[in-house]
Amino acid sequence: MKTFKKIWFLVLLLLLLLPMLQRWLQWVDEKPLDGAFVETPRPVVTLKTLFNETAQDSLMTYCTEQSGFRKTLIRLNNQLLYSAFGKVSAIGPVKGKNGQTFFEESYIISYTGETFIGEEKINTTVQQVKLIQEMLRAKGVTLLPVFALGKASYYPELIPDRYIAKSWGTNNYQVYLNALNEQQVEMIDFNRYFCDRKDQFEHPLYCDLSAHWTVYAASLAIDSLVRFMESVNHQTQAHAIIDSFDTDGLMNQDDDLYRMMNILLPLPHNTVDNPHFSFTEGYKPKVLAIADSYWWTVWAWNVALPENLFSDGGFWFYNKTIYPERDPLVNTDAINYKQEIEDQEFVLLVCTEATNHLWPYGFIERYLSGYDEVFNWKDPSTYDAADSLYSAYRAAEIERITQRILDTPEWIENVTKQAEEQQITLEQALWNNAEYTYRTNIQPNGFVR
Repeated sequence: MKTFKKIWFLVLLLLLLLPMLQRWLQWVDEKPLDGAFVETPRPVVTLKTLFNETAQDSLMTYCTEQSGFRKTLIRLNNQLLYSAFGKVSAIGPVKGKNGQTFFEESYIISYTGETFIGEEKINTTVQQVKLIQEMLRAKGVTLLPVFALGKASYYPELIPDRYIAKSWGTNNYQVYLNALNEQQVEMIDFNRYFCDRKDQFEHPLYCDLSAHWTVYAASLAIDSLVRFMESVNHQTQAHAIIDSFDTDGLMNQDDDLYRMMNILLPLPHNTVDNPHFSFTEGYKPKVLAIADSYWWTVWAWNVALPENLFSDGGFWFYNKTIYPERDPLVNTDAINYKQEIEDQEFVLLVCTEATNHLWPYGFIERYLSGYDEVFNWKDPSTYDAADSLYSAYRAAEIERITQRILDTPEWIENVTKQAEEQQITLEQALWNNAEYTYRTNIQPNGFVR
């Protein structure tokens, strides 16, 4: 009996020591956790942090994160919760009504209207997009809003009832469509195209375990974009041809929601048919996509449709990070934004329903502020067609702001005092304040996804 107890004591002691041994020896190569994590840096202990007790807290957090087998134990915990109670521990993935299809929650709450930004904001955004579209058209550049497919729109019948119960009755996507149509803005709506033809496609547009469209679905959209471009530039472009399909497994983003869940066992899912492409010869226009993560599906190195169909233009992820990466590495804060936009043949403003409350990711402010900087130095006699469009818009906006000043007692009182102090007319003071407000309004606000 004593021998048995000793053996169990040694086993338990070994189990307790295993995390420490793994931390020191790293004898098991643990798979990293998926999702967004910010690791706690190794804390610097000083007398000050010791006395105010911040050192103890930070050391505790750091040591916990560095524990051996922590990743495996998190996966085990997540698996037990999912297997026993159907609970998804990760923030983001949501199990659909059929028990097999998963959504990312951001798509659902956009579909039900929880992220609705209001008609006034949307109408203003569309008005500005139309202005820039016309300005760029005068410079030979086609600006094209593109709405990609959304999984909540495609499978509304699978959205859990707890989300449907919170539905607002409208959402950003619907109001954007109405505003774009009313203001006659040229655009492409792949969301409506795919949803209206839901049962007509030979291959799946979504994997059950992904938030993003399949390569097959994205390739259909790219083919439509190429044909649209041909109608604009009247040139026969390079095309992607699907030669065959691979059904052996998933690739790239096909299981991104499953990976976010960080569980141990695989989940059942539909068969995904990933295409293999060849490419025809043809003209390759310079195309820039300012887009969310849906563009990664076609941009990925093992798909590379833009690389084979377009000349160098690139992909600006959320209008911030530039791909392909430049040397030295820069983002859109460090470039001549206006010039790079005007150097393109096509600029695509791409979003899906999860990000349409952020669309177009600060593009309007970035372009208009850059344009205004150059415009202010121009003599009206040298205005081109784009300058004339911008001048009319700018004057109308300043007039609108002037009226707001006049309608706001406190504001007009301050402007009147300024006029007296600066010994200028009230009209000049009004214009100065309105113009300053306009320039402030079009300054980039540092949008970061």
